[in-house]
Order: sequence, then C-alpha cells, then structure tokens
Amino acid sequence: MKRLRSVFQFFLLIGGLYFLPVVSVFADSENDTDKKELDISLSPKDTLFDISNMKPGDWAPRTLTVKNSGSKDFNYYMHLQNNGEKKLYNELLLEIKSDDKELYQGKLAAFKSLPARKLTNRSDENLDITIRFPEHLGNEFQGLDAVFDFIFSVERKNSTAIQAVTKGQIESGGVASAGLKLPATSTNLFNLMLVGSVLVLGGIVLMIIRHYKRTKIAQ
Repeated sequence: MKRLRSVFQFFLLIGGLYFLPVVSVFADSENDTDKKELDISLSPKDTLFDISNMKPGDWAPRTLTVKNSGSKDFNYYMHLQNNGEKKLYNELLLEIKSDDKELYQGKLAAFKSLPARKLTNRSDENLDITIRFPEHLGNEFQGLDAVFDFIFSVERKNSTAIQAVTKGQIESGGVASAGLKLPATSTNLFNLMLVGSVLVLGGIVLMIIRHYKRTKIAQ
C-alpha cells in the first residue's frame, strides 16, 4: 500500500512538472492579449519640450499626438509630475487645446489632470500644448530650470494602469545689463534709439562747428 502511494505521488509530481510550462504559456498569452487590446503611445515619444535660454515674454508651442494602438476603445488621462526645482516651475504658464477648443489655461504647477478623453481603437488625436514664460519675471529667475513629465495613463480593471510618458525641460536665459529682464524685441528697440540719439547729437555738433567757421570767416 505504501509502495502504491509512493508511485502515485511520483506520477503526480511528474504531471505537475509537465503541465507547469503549459499554464505559464497561457498566462503569458493572456498578458499579450491584454497589451494588444489596450495600448497608448505618444509622438514625440521621449521629449516634448527641450528649451534653453528662454526669456520673459517667450512662448513655445508644441503638438503632441496621442494614439490608441490597441484593439479596444479607452479613456485616457493626462497629468503632470514635477521632477526638479519648484521656483521656475511654479511660475510658467501652460495652455492645452484640441481642435482649437481650450482644455486648460493657467499655471503649469496648478494643472492637475485633463478630464477623461475617449479614443476609439486605432485612432489618435492632437493636443496643442504651449508653455509661456511670464513677462514680469525678474533677475531672481536667471539661470533656473524646470523639469517635468507629461504622463498619460489608461486604467485596466483589476490591474495596474498602462502609461506613456514624454518629458519637458525649460532653462531660463540671461538678463539685460540694466538689471531688468527684457524681451529681445525691447532690447533691439533700445539699441536703435541709442544709435539714433548719437547720430542726432553728432549732427548738431557738426552744425555748430560749421556755423562757427562761417561766422569767423565773415569777420
């Protein structure tokens, strides 16, 4: 009897080892199916904003394409994550539009999330995203940067969400020599006025010298 029980346990063990790879294959197959049904992708994929020497009054428009590459319709969500210092990040402005419809306008740091947006299978939509550097920011923002992620997610039942991420990085530029941060157009206007003033002053001096010479000759 004991011998028969031992033989039975041996065959049970062999059977378990035999069917284990089959169960694993079925599990992997289910995961692959789940990924094919729900699949979100972005373009550009890695980096949406990579801007250096941004100054007060500057703005940077970008277009981000969100694509449903799976076989099922889904709702996706978008939120931001700050990965750097807060000082400049807290002041930058963000605008988001889709088909000229405004979805958000306000501070970058105040953005929480877009309401759920539906994408049918094998379709995509463009989001027009603009970041603005406020004109009033002064010298204390010179040389600072803001680093953040745009995170897009699709929720799955009884499982972790599928996510796609694209990055943003903004670096502020220098300031005007007068100690006031000016847009490039203001600096150019100041230079033109300065050159014009010098030319006018030079012309007046030449007229005085010419008048003095004529008066001396007449005497």
